[in-house]
Amino acid sequence: MKHELKLLLKQRSMVALLLFSIALTALSLLNGWQNMQHIRAQISHAQQEEARRKQDFVHLHQHEGSLDAGEVGYYVFHNVYHPPAEWSFIALGNRLVTPYVQRIRLLGLQGQLYDGESHHPEYVMLGSFDYAFWLVFFSPLLCIALLHDLKASEHQAQRLLFLQSLVASPAQFWLKRVLTRALLIAATFTLPVLVFAIAHSLFILPLLQVLATSLLYILFWAALCAGFSLHGRALNASFNALALASAWLLCCVVLPNLGQLWLHRQLPLQDGSQIALQHRQLVHGAWDLPKANTLDPFYALYPQWQHSAPVTGRFHWKWYYAFQHMADVQLQAQVAAREHILKQRDQATQQLGLLLPSVWVQRSLENVAQSNVTHLLAHRQRIADFHTQLRHAIYPALFNEQPLSVEAFEQLPVFGTQASHE
Repeated sequence: MKHELKLLLKQRSMVALLLFSIALTALSLLNGWQNMQHIRAQISHAQQEEARRKQDFVHLHQHEGSLDAGEVGYYVFHNVYHPPAEWSFIALGNRLVTPYVQRIRLLGLQGQLYDGESHHPEYVMLGSFDYAFWLVFFSPLLCIALLHDLKASEHQAQRLLFLQSLVASPAQFWLKRVLTRALLIAATFTLPVLVFAIAHSLFILPLLQVLATSLLYILFWAALCAGFSLHGRALNASFNALALASAWLLCCVVLPNLGQLWLHRQLPLQDGSQIALQHRQLVHGAWDLPKANTLDPFYALYPQWQHSAPVTGRFHWKWYYAFQHMADVQLQAQVAAREHILKQRDQATQQLGLLLPSVWVQRSLENVAQSNVTHLLAHRQRIADFHTQLRHAIYPALFNEQPLSVEAFEQLPVFGTQASHE
């Protein structure tokens, strides 16, 4: 292998190709890292802005040390964040299509969560230039470039028979050649990751997962290319390259996208913007209904407020927030069904990964990056928990028709510190 390595590194084109791969791998890592740094900076800025907004609200709306609970619920926005994990830069995944900062207030939650949720399907399908994208699509091409003509190049130079007659074990000879090339390719992908992890003092366990995933994927393609180019009749380099490039196109582009299209057809998903629209229609429709239609089912859910003073005027904040919440309750089944289908799609994609290595690599790296569907749904559950705690903190003042003290306002829940479910 040492002799083979020297021969390879004497070729300028080979060195240029390997350096190109190292440079683009480093660039993909840097691009993902900068995206995560941008997200962290935006979250930090949003946190500072939120604190300033709340101080301004208290300054402008307090009256003798107290605030109107209804106004607090309507005018005060609370930021919820989806901060990236330490290794999120490796695979951006669903972070491309989910906001990392959202503003939530005491109104209906589902309308706020899904309002404006729409994604350009072509943008989602193409993905972003991160390490996962680069590894999945380029490493097979590098394997094809270095391994497609193992026998064909020797045959074309008319030294194949001579070469095989010199070695005691042709199988071992070709194995060393394949391994040397595969390890060189693997080094161009894993060394930048290793250097990046050391430079930023990242955790070692995710690093090992990324390195293992990369090595397995590259070895798979190296074995596929070697198996094809070492076949007894595979002596035409152009034909080998064309056949292997077709396999790459099929495994990395055509079949994964066809699989996703099939899943979307078999497991149709209600668009989030439709849920937001239905929520808005339910809220708007509640203005025209008798107040008992809203308050009776609301008090059945929250009997602790059933002895609240009746709403006799045209408007009262507690009636307003009651029909906001009842719109959430009416859409609860649809939201649960949507999340169930998302989980089904995720499980089906996992099974697809058992057949397609490109899908398996993408999912493995998204698990390391904590940017898959499971983490997205967990984040939405944290938002729902926060919204519940917020309602329970303001409801006593609202339904007892009492002002909210400034001290109570300053002790309202902050996203990221809540722990309990409703």
